[in-house]
Amino acid sequence: MVATGLGLGVMFGPAAAGSISTPGGRFSLQQGSNVGTSPVSKDALGRPCADIEAAARPHSSNPNVFDHVVSVVNRCLKPLKLSICYFGSVHCQFLDIPGTRRKDLVLGVYPGMKTFRYSYKEVR
Repeated sequence: MVATGLGLGVMFGPAAAGSISTPGGRFSLQQGSNVGTSPVSKDALGRPCADIEAAARPHSSNPNVFDHVVSVVNRCLKPLKLSICYFGSVHCQFLDIPGTRRKDLVLGVYPGMKTFRYSYKEVR
């Protein structure tokens, strides 16, 4: 079984409306969204096990170069395996997340690219 999702990672300034700024306002996170019709793993409260967020994080040495970071928190006790890709790409990275843990994945590094779209699939 495969569950799919789609998200958008965005880098905002500290005054951007609706953004969640980190200390110092260097980057903001936007939560991914589930758009697939396949079932996803859920916790005891019926929420998806995978809580996924993404951000474009500027390098300190060159603020015009960005790491595209996807962060996944597994809310469930059972481990999850996700396939995470840039949207529309077939070249994906796999991420194994143990139960009740968080893992970050640098999906790519690009100069001047503050926003990115990603997709993910839960592989059961």
